[in-house]
Amino acid sequence: MNFSKFLTEYFVKYASVNTQSDASKKSLPSSEGQKKLLDIIKADLESFGVADLKYQDDAVLIAKIPQNTDARPISFMAHVDTVDIGASPDVKPQVVEFTGDDIVLNKERNIVFKVSEHPDINAYKNQEIIMTDGTSVLGADDKAGVTVMTALAKYLMTENIPHGDVYLIFAPDEEVGLRGAYALDVSQLPKDVLSYTIDGGPVGEFGYENFNGAGVEIYIKGVSIHPGQAKGILVNPILVANDIIAKLDKLDTPEHSEGKEGFFLVTGIKGGASDAEIQMIIRDFDKAKFEERKTHLKNIVAEVQKAHPKAEISIDISDSYANIASTMGDDKSAVELVETAMKNIGVPIRVEPIRGGTDGAVLSVKGIPTPNLFTGAHEIHSVLYMLMVRRKIRQDIRLILQILLKLGKK
Repeated sequence: MNFSKFLTEYFVKYASVNTQSDASKKSLPSSEGQKKLLDIIKADLESFGVADLKYQDDAVLIAKIPQNTDARPISFMAHVDTVDIGASPDVKPQVVEFTGDDIVLNKERNIVFKVSEHPDINAYKNQEIIMTDGTSVLGADDKAGVTVMTALAKYLMTENIPHGDVYLIFAPDEEVGLRGAYALDVSQLPKDVLSYTIDGGPVGEFGYENFNGAGVEIYIKGVSIHPGQAKGILVNPILVANDIIAKLDKLDTPEHSEGKEGFFLVTGIKGGASDAEIQMIIRDFDKAKFEERKTHLKNIVAEVQKAHPKAEISIDISDSYANIASTMGDDKSAVELVETAMKNIGVPIRVEPIRGGTDGAVLSVKGIPTPNLFTGAHEIHSVLYMLMVRRKIRQDIRLILQILLKLGKK
């Protein structure tokens, strides 16, 4: 089986399906394209000979490849949706040979990928790279993970690789709040399952620490009156909202943080004459600091409330997900196996803190610690999105097979 050829072909096929998720929709999946892709994946797996395929709630596709030896079960998870950044929803992937020169992505629109602005690409000289035409995201987040899983299914169905039960989970709507992961009924998986998401970045990147995350909604009810009669009466809720935001540390934001540093981020604000609303997120790797951030925000609201006694201000903070590392306990098998597998195939491992949320964070809170494997993608959530093809594909598949082989020997 030619993995590079298979994964290039199937990735291009999957990426060409519009699967942008829609945060405004409450349905699961939130877009028709996601259901279309799930059906395509199901048909592909059936054609490979995978018989145990089922939908949970017509939204989460779960495939099971039965064991052929007595070994610990393992599961892999990827999401089928792609992020909506306001670019074109129509993805036109193109395979290019990187020679070291700038790459013309779109001649008609004069869109050029400049090597000087993206020096990471120099590590992939004389290799094939899948890129966009500069008008859309590529969707390697996470159709690269989806494609790796379908390739793994075909390989296991055609080769005699010793393995325990293998579960492949294809979930929708990760980009709009990890909805597919929240919907997944983990009782369908064995309690001793080793679990991974395939949703990471460049080759060798491995993550099992991520932010603790929370969403925040602050609602402000002001007092409206004609501005000509407003003295001593008017309470402008937009200005009250501004006072709350102004009390946040201007350096405690994503654009001023890195590594394991947390932040506050105002994600939205809307208002009028009578009320206003602020949407925020809180992120921190450290659980104690995460809780301190919640308290700090509540204290800010209390201070502003005192300054505007006629206003009515409420704050609601809801946890989104937790740090995977804090859920692992004493069983570090999922991490140790990957470290061994990467060493065996000569892939330099880069353990990176995940500065975001993954489906694995949700599964971890549900009792199944789920680290995150790389996909080979760069420039994630950008129209300059790129996926390293030849070297990445062989390494990712071989890494997974190394894990399976090690489990098969137990």
